[in-house]
Order: sequence, then C-alpha cells, then structure tokens
Amino acid sequence: MNSPDRFDHFEGDMVSEARLLASIQSRMTAGEDVHVGPGDDAAVLARPSGPLIVSVDQCVEGLHFLPDTDLDSIGRKAVRRAAGDLAAMAASPLGLVATALLPSRFTQREALRLYESIRTEAESINCPLVGGDTSVWRKDLQGGLHLSVTVLGFTHHPVLRSTAQLGDRVCVTGPLGGSFVSGRHLSPPVRIREAMQLRDELKVELHAMIDVSDGLGKDALAIAMASRVRLHLHRESIPCHPGTSWKDALQDGEDHELLFTVSPQADLSVIPFPTFEIGTVVGGQPGVELVDENGGRTEVGHLGWNHGA
Repeated sequence: MNSPDRFDHFEGDMVSEARLLASIQSRMTAGEDVHVGPGDDAAVLARPSGPLIVSVDQCVEGLHFLPDTDLDSIGRKAVRRAAGDLAAMAASPLGLVATALLPSRFTQREALRLYESIRTEAESINCPLVGGDTSVWRKDLQGGLHLSVTVLGFTHHPVLRSTAQLGDRVCVTGPLGGSFVSGRHLSPPVRIREAMQLRDELKVELHAMIDVSDGLGKDALAIAMASRVRLHLHRESIPCHPGTSWKDALQDGEDHELLFTVSPQADLSVIPFPTFEIGTVVGGQPGVELVDENGGRTEVGHLGWNHGA
C-alpha cells in the first residue's frame, strides 16, 4: 500500500473523477480470479465453481458514522459490513465493487485516501476491489458521504436463515452489545473464516445462520420468520461485552457476530473458536421470546436497530 504522504500533491484540489479513477487504477492489483479489474466498462472475474453469492450494503454519514469519523475507519466499516453477509452464507469471497457519493467539501486527496482504505481492507479479507463508481454532491446541496459496497462470493452449500429446525440449539460466535457507544462499530469482526469452519466441521448439522447487524432481537426474528419457527433465548446465556446488558445485546446492532442454529446432536467441541449456546428452536407462531431465570417469557423480536430512527 502506498503511504498517505503519496497523496499530498492532491491537497486542496477538488475532486476530478478522471484523475481520481486514474490514481485508483494505478494502485490496484488483480488477484488470480480477477481477469479484468478497474479501467474497463466492467470487471471480468473467473466463474466460481459454486453458486454465486451477491449482497450489497450501504454506509451513510449521519446514520452509520459521524461526520468527523476518520476516512480509514469509514472505509474499513463499509467493507466489513458488507462482508458480514458473505459470512452469514458461509461463502468464500470473490471480489467487491464500491460506489461513493462524495461531499462537495472533499478534496482529491481525501477521496483517494477513502478508496485506498476500502482497497486495503478488501485485500485483507481476500475480497479484492474490482470496480466501482464515484459521484460528487452539488455544492448547493451540502450532502454527506454515502458509500455502497457490493460483495461477491461463492459456495457449494450456502447456509440460509430459512432452514432452522425444531429442536435446534441457537448459538452465537461472540459477545454482543454497545457497538456504537464503544466505537466497535467502526471495526467490526469479519467472521468469514469462522463461518466456513462451522460449515466444514458441522456439515449438515449446521442448519441456519445470519449476520447480527440489526441486534440480536431483530436478527433472531429474521430466522424465526424465514424458518417459520419460534426461538427461545435464555437471558442468562447471552454473552455481553463488558459494561453492556442483555438488553443492549438485543437491540444495539452492528455487532456482526454470527447467530446460527445447529441440530441437538451437533458437537460444538470440534469448532476451533469459542461459541455460545443461547437458546433453542421450538414450535408455535414465529417469533422470539426471552426466557428469564424463573421461566418467565417476554417477546423481544421487535428489539433492534431502527433504520428510520
């Protein structure tokens, strides 16, 4: 990666798309699956050996990050948010494309720094940046930064959210809650490797999975609704980050751990990383209930990140 001081000759220049794209292309390196990268009308990738997995995620100033957030953190978050969907399907990364709607206040140097952060993060998870597009807000509109990242992956056996089964155990890959107030939302975990280990070790015993991006409550409900089952989550079993509570885990979002269900006989001891068993899949009307130490039950599927708030 070129060091930031290589961008100094852009300082103070307003964004020129032609110059920006030329600078980005000069820094790109194509992987073995990328036949044609940025610079042509479209990227050309090697055809994957399994079904193609495609997902897109946005990262918007004022919603997903504050206006004074540093550009390296913004680029990292944008890539990792999108990569979470590949992890949820237990898919191997193939590449990504990124678009940016830049504020009129941005200089050429800032725009290039942002794309460099996206490129570097993408390469770190073996999901190279293979294309994209850039626009700039009109000065009179004063719009904020808006990124969109589309990830491409492949797998022979995608893990869906719609295949949980009665009697399944409900598990999660790590602690939850407090991502925004702690700043962890700017550097969420990427669980692609863990997802593939779950798939490879558990095989048909791994039934359903989802990326915890909207909070445990809402994402558990997504599995329940898609699979037409009911989830019981045991309050005392939910892993929480220090200084956070089970309620934070249910509603804060942007943890990007994996929530998954496995058969009752699945042997989780073969998994080479910690997992936390937090509930069970039961029959009844699709929904999510929190079960306390005394057996009391509370509906919690409505708890989670509200994108319109």
